[in-house]
Amino acid sequence: MSIGAIGVSLAGFAGLIAALHRAPAAESAVAAYRIRNIVFLGFSLTFIGFGTVALYAATDADLVLTVRLATVLCTLQHLWGLSEARPGPQWRSERERRTSLAILIVVTLITLGNIVVGSVGYLELIVLLLLLGPVSIFYNTVREA
Repeated sequence: MSIGAIGVSLAGFAGLIAALHRAPAAESAVAAYRIRNIVFLGFSLTFIGFGTVALYAATDADLVLTVRLATVLCTLQHLWGLSEARPGPQWRSERERRTSLAILIVVTLITLGNIVVGSVGYLELIVLLLLLGPVSIFYNTVREA
């Protein structure tokens, strides 16, 4: 459940990104992309964190089924990220986009493995990896500001 609270905090960082961003119009696509993604990633992390508890109750305390369903939720977040990695003005360079895409593909494949395995520890690792997205967006924004 603490991951859910962290997700809300990360989504709140979108306001800081907006406050730090005072760049010309050419940079607005990057800022809009960052704000949209940090809010989505933060709130989806919140949903996954709190949703896992609800799934556990809904599956009559079937731990393996709960882990598999929560992993599917994580996979949906990765698939959304893959759709966001299409070329466009939100990327500073094609290299940055391709690196992000490669990382997303690897993390998605790792996540899909837990649908088969159904391991709680594996799910915890996946959820920690989900934190990297919004944290890296916030870090890059602060670094550039």
